[in-house]
Amino acid sequence: MRRVVRSTVLAAVALAAAIPAAGVTAPAASAASNTAYLKLVFNCANYGPTTVNVNGPGRTSSVRDDTGTHYLTGRGGIWIVKRLANGRIAPKTAYLNVPANTTRTVIVCNANW
Repeated sequence: MRRVVRSTVLAAVALAAAIPAAGVTAPAASAASNTAYLKLVFNCANYGPTTVNVNGPGRTSSVRDDTGTHYLTGRGGIWIVKRLANGRIAPKTAYLNVPANTTRTVIVCNANW
């Protein structure tokens, strides 16, 4: 029969208690999420389909539409939104600060975005 050394058992218990304290925790117990949302509202019926390129932390995508709404998710930070010219509307670039846990709305075919 194998002999169990008391110091080995105590070391195993101490290690099991130290691992959660070292930062290895369950996802539910972690800090709040860093998700940011960008809402693109296309009201470009007078201009035709318009393309928008989005580059943000954790996100790179392109959306093309003339009417409709598109939601993009990524991390909070600076998002670069580029509207491409289609022959009837001028190109435009915006650098938007989208904090974590918020939604920023961009009206694509509006002069004030």
